[in-house]
Amino acid sequence: MPDASKLSTASGQLGPVCAVTGKALTFAEAIVLDGEYVCFEAYVEKTGAGPATEGKEVQGLDLD
Repeated sequence: MPDASKLSTASGQLGPVCAVTGKALTFAEAIVLDGEYVCFEAYVEKTGAGPATEGKEVQGLDLD
């Protein structure tokens, strides 16, 4: 059972808080690193790992 003090509902779902950044996460986006939940950005920072693929621009898609 996770420690209740390390959980949050700030994202609209129950989930962990990143041990590095303090960002509220869902369990689907959390990564376990050395027994702690971390966000992707913190994982990249701590491990030096990065995406295995390059992103690409999609024409006609405006998300702003």
